[in-house]
Amino acid sequence: MNIATMEDIENMFETLRPNLNESNIIKIEDDSLSQLLKYYLFLQQYAEEIIAHFPFTYEEILYSQYYWFVYFKNQYLALVGYDGGMDQQAFLLLENLFNELNGEVDWEVIEAIGK
Repeated sequence: MNIATMEDIENMFETLRPNLNESNIIKIEDDSLSQLLKYYLFLQQYAEEIIAHFPFTYEEILYSQYYWFVYFKNQYLALVGYDGGMDQQAFLLLENLFNELNGEVDWEVIEAIGK
């Protein structure tokens, strides 16, 4: 499974120059946390463009979305403290991944992301 790395996403940002819709996200004062959230939003909002211009499949983009949100969530919780809404959002992403892949989820990848 190929999860989009930070370098991959930065390269895609440079190429696609996205205008992210950030109207429904929490405001974060920490720039590094904010950047992690933007990686997730980019993967979510520009999935079709990414697939059209880069060597990533839809499945890889879905796993990458989950990876970057969970990474953001873990960093956020370490800095701010527990937030049940973050866990709920991660669960909803996992549910979406399950539905989009017709139940064919690689649980080993999900387990590795969760660690």
